[in-house]
Amino acid sequence: MYKINPTVSIILPTYNRLEYLQRSIGSVLGQTYQDWELIIWDDGSADGTGDFCKSLADKRIQYFTQENHGMSYALNRAIERSKGEFVAFLDDDDEWLENKLECQLALLKPNKEIDMIFGNFENYYENGKIPGLGFDQTARAMSALRTYSIGSDGNVIIDGLLEGLSRDNFIAFDSTMIRRKVLDSVGFFNQGLRNGMDLEYWWRFGLAGYKASFTNIVVLKRYKYANSLSGRNGVSIRNHIKALDSCSTFSRESMREETLKFLKPAYRNAWQNMISACAMENDKKGMMAAFKQSLKYGFRPGSLRLLVEGLLRSGDTR
Repeated sequence: MYKINPTVSIILPTYNRLEYLQRSIGSVLGQTYQDWELIIWDDGSADGTGDFCKSLADKRIQYFTQENHGMSYALNRAIERSKGEFVAFLDDDDEWLENKLECQLALLKPNKEIDMIFGNFENYYENGKIPGLGFDQTARAMSALRTYSIGSDGNVIIDGLLEGLSRDNFIAFDSTMIRRKVLDSVGFFNQGLRNGMDLEYWWRFGLAGYKASFTNIVVLKRYKYANSLSGRNGVSIRNHIKALDSCSTFSRESMREETLKFLKPAYRNAWQNMISACAMENDKKGMMAAFKQSLKYGFRPGSLRLLVEGLLRSGDTR
């Protein structure tokens, strides 16, 4: 029976992903925990998404559509309409394992000191690359965390969240569940960011002193596509740098300038990636500019190697 105020609000933004969206929604319907509402925010799709969503005969599912404004806008508008005590997120091309909600609520409900929980996940690649566990692939970043255990598979982060995030974003966005009161306090997602908005949000979360936790249980299948926003093309890298700039601003505004040191390696890596992206575009000036930017965060032989390789590939070492 549908409840006016369900325990969990599930936020699902979508844009022209009907071929995958049906799988994502199916993974919600198949959850072992059923006290939820699903809010689908269609960011201006033109592929039949609206017809499909309107055909869903489940009163727990709400569908909204508006012209395209970007993912952060879609997330924020859906959150405004949600009513659950807990809020979870799902991308339109991924799927949850059936016990995702159940196992996370089992840790969040009795442990009031925890503000957010995320879970382990499996990455699946379009190019046929062997699938891998997210926590294994981000082990170096997660090694910065100091934790204590709750239950058999839960871990509460005591320290190191910001340092770890600066090494690599090990929090798969749609593996998370967060208390509504935290969203009310930390605020909305940054609508000025095309990607990296999740990293910036967790940075604000950490600066505000909220407590994160994670479960080693795999709760998500995440699919990686060639046109993913997280790719290493120039546009994505520039947006990532923009997210890092926002993190830096919040560190200063929060009087937490000691955290800026954690961002230096992230900036350097981003500019190194920009060298490679410019090399792929045969942009010599861009390569040189990116190399000079990387030097601001400390010289690394890898930066010089990428520059030389890129110039050689373009046939000009001047």
